[in-house]
Amino acid sequence: MSNHSITASNGAGSTSPLAVAGYDASRQSRNVIHDLLDGSIGVSFIAPRPRSGDLVTVYTDRAEAFAAYALYAEETSFTYTSGDVTELGMTFVLDGSLDIEAEAIDEEQTVWYVRVGYQEV
Repeated sequence: MSNHSITASNGAGSTSPLAVAGYDASRQSRNVIHDLLDGSIGVSFIAPRPRSGDLVTVYTDRAEAFAAYALYAEETSFTYTSGDVTELGMTFVLDGSLDIEAEAIDEEQTVWYVRVGYQEV
């Protein structure tokens, strides 16, 4: 049973990947730096943007991987919850690349990776 769930907010469905094989996040600063007449600088402090990066979900079933790939292409936001690492939980939209790839483990088993470029909202 998966400890990860990603649900489309438009009701298009959900996916429960076996695992998360990759996660990276960054937050862009929105501070505004001002050059002052006396040569110093002033700063207008603004909270950074929410997280953005890549989320890589793992499937061993090809149909489930391609269903997830189609789901992430929906014009909607998604809610991600993780029972393993609760800090990963977020609401996000697709931002950047959406990729799918396969890796043959042996002659009978293939692992499917779906990489989602995301922007937390």
